[in-house]
Amino acid sequence: MNLGLGTADIDAPGTDHFLLNESLAERRSVFLQGIELNERLNTLPSGGTLTLAEIGFGAGVNFLLTLQEWLTHRPPHTRLHYLGLDDHPLRKSMLEQALGQVPQLYDLASMLLADWPPPIKGCHRVHWPQWGVTLDLWWENTEDALVDLASRNRAWVNCWYFTSANKQADDAWADQSTAQTSTAQKSYAAIGRLSQHNASIAGYSSSVTTAKALQAVGFELANQTSVRPKRECFNGHLTAKTTERIRATQWDLNPSDNRPERVIVIGAGLAGAFIARSLAERGINVTVLDKGSIASGGSSNLQGLTYTRLSHRFAPLGDFSNAAYDHGTRLYQQLLRARALIPGDDADACGYLQVGNQETLEKLSGALESNHEFAEILTPTMAATRLGINHAGLYFPNALWLHPPAVCRERLNHPLIKVQENCGSIEYGHVNGRWQLTGPDGLALQTTTLILATAGNVGSSPFTDWLPLQAIRGQVTHVPANMKSRQLRCALCHDGYFPPQRHGVHCIGATYGPNDQRLDERIEDHEFNVNALSDWMPDLGFSESSTAHAGHVALRCTTADYLPIAGPVPDRDAFNRQYAALSKRKSMIISEPSPVVPGLWVLGGLGSRGLTAAPLAAESIAADMLGEPPPLPRYLQQAISPARFLHRALVRGAPL
Repeated sequence: MNLGLGTADIDAPGTDHFLLNESLAERRSVFLQGIELNERLNTLPSGGTLTLAEIGFGAGVNFLLTLQEWLTHRPPHTRLHYLGLDDHPLRKSMLEQALGQVPQLYDLASMLLADWPPPIKGCHRVHWPQWGVTLDLWWENTEDALVDLASRNRAWVNCWYFTSANKQADDAWADQSTAQTSTAQKSYAAIGRLSQHNASIAGYSSSVTTAKALQAVGFELANQTSVRPKRECFNGHLTAKTTERIRATQWDLNPSDNRPERVIVIGAGLAGAFIARSLAERGINVTVLDKGSIASGGSSNLQGLTYTRLSHRFAPLGDFSNAAYDHGTRLYQQLLRARALIPGDDADACGYLQVGNQETLEKLSGALESNHEFAEILTPTMAATRLGINHAGLYFPNALWLHPPAVCRERLNHPLIKVQENCGSIEYGHVNGRWQLTGPDGLALQTTTLILATAGNVGSSPFTDWLPLQAIRGQVTHVPANMKSRQLRCALCHDGYFPPQRHGVHCIGATYGPNDQRLDERIEDHEFNVNALSDWMPDLGFSESSTAHAGHVALRCTTADYLPIAGPVPDRDAFNRQYAALSKRKSMIISEPSPVVPGLWVLGGLGSRGLTAAPLAAESIAADMLGEPPPLPRYLQQAISPARFLHRALVRGAPL
C-alpha cells in the first residue's frame, strides 16, 4: 500500500476474538478487578486522569465494561483516557455482529458503533466530553505503536489490559521476546517505560515467556485461577520503574507540561475556536480575543467541506490529511446527532464525490478495495443510482458541508471560554515570565500561556517572523439553486467544490490567488468558478452567461509544505545553536530538550482545509501542552511542528 492511506490488517485469520465467548462476569473479574479499577477510581483526585491501555482491543467489550464502571463511579472533574491497540481492527459490520452477543451493553455499544473509525493505520481519537472520556484507537502493528508512544519519554499509563486474541498471538510475542528479534523486546520495554510507578496489569496469557518478559521490565505478577482450558489469567503491578530515558533528538516535543490555569488565544476563527474548545473541555479557562468578530477572515465563507485528497505515494501531507479528515468528520457527525449543529442550517452529512478521469480512478481502485468505509470508487451507473450524478468518481461517504461561522460559534459556546470581539490591533510581549497583551480601549491582559491563531498575522511578531507563511486569496461564488441542483444528494469536488444548496444557494469555489491580498470581488473570478463547474458537470445547468455573479472573498494562510503549524514556538536562535551539529550529521543524537519561547504556541497554516485540519491540530496542541497521550503518531506530530522548518534548514546546512 503506497497511497498514503495505510490499511491495517482487517479481521486477520486466527483473530477469533475468543474473549466474546466469556461471560461479562468473568471479564469483570479478570480485567476490572485484576487492575483494581474501583480502588483506582476511589483514589483519583479532582482534576486527575486515569489512563488505561489495552493490548488487543478486539470488539471493545473490556472498554465498554470499564466505561460502565466509569460512568457509575467517576469522581467529579476527572477524565478517563483509554488507549486501545489492535493490528487487526474489525470492520464496522463485524463489530455490530460481535457486540450483538452482549445485549447488556446495548446503549454504550451503540455509541461506540456510531463513532467506530475505518481500518486505516494510525491513531483514531474518539472524544466524549460529556463523560470526560477520550478513546484513542491505534490501528497499527502493536509493537510499532508501543515504541512510537514510548518515544515521547513520558509515562502515562496507570493500568493495562493484556488481551491478545489467541494463543497464536501469545506465542508470536513470546517467541520474539526470547531471541529471534529485538522488536518484541522493545515492545515490552515500551510497556515498562509507558507505565507509571505502581501501574497495574491484568490479562490472559498461556506463555511463560510473556510473563518473564513483563517481569523483566519491572512487573511483579501473580497467576489467577484459570477460567478456560489452556488460558491462564494473571495480574500484577509495576514495582521497579525504569528511570532511563530513550536517547533521541527531541526537537519536536514540548519540553515541559505545566498545566496552565488560564490561556489566552488570539483569533476567533476556526483555529482559535477549536483550540479554545479542546482546552476548555480539559477544565482550563480560556479567553479568546479577536480584532474583529467571530469567524471573520478565512472562516467567514457561506459553506465549506471536510475534504481530503488521496495521494499516489506515502507522504506526511497525505497521511495527515486523511487522519484529519477521519477525526473531523467523526466530530461533526457527533455534533449533528446532538443537534449542536442544526442540519440544513449549519451542516449536512452529505458525503462528496471527487470526480476524475478513468486513469486516475483505476490507480486508486486497488488500494481502496478494502476501505469502502472511508472511500469508494463509483462507476457512472453506481453514482447515478446512489447519488443522482451520472459521473464516475471517488466517493467519501462521511464528508459534510458546514457553515464555518456556525462551527466557530458552537466551539466557542462553553462556560470556560470567554470571547472578546472587536479588540482592534493587539500587541503582546513577554515580561517577567508572563505574556502582556495590550490593545485599544484599555485592553490589558496577562497570562503565562498564549496561543496565536491569527492566520496570516501569525508571522507578524519577532518570535514567529521566520515561519514560511503565505497568504492565498480565495473567491467563492454564490449561485441560486435550480431544479436540477436541488436534487443533488452529495457535494462535488473537481478543481473546485460544489456543495448541496443551503437556504436555496450554492457556494462554488474557490479561486487560488497566491501573494494577492486584495479583497475586491472580481467578475472574472466568478466566471472562472462557474465555468470550472460547468466543464465537469454540464448537466447541472450552470453557465457563466446564465448565473448571477455574487460571492465572497477571503484570505487563507498556508505554509511552504501545505501542512498546518501546530505546537510550541521554538526559540529560533537557541534552537540553531543547540542543534547546529545536525548540519554536519543529521542522524546525530542531541538529547537536550527543544528550546522554546516560554508559553507561546501557534495554530495556523490551515490553508483551504481549516474545517478539516483544525480539530485534529487543536487536539495535538492540547495533548502536547498538557502532557497527555498524543492523537498522532510521532512522524505526523513532527510533520506539523513549527520547529520542522528550523530542523530542515539545519539539516540542509542553511539555518534560518
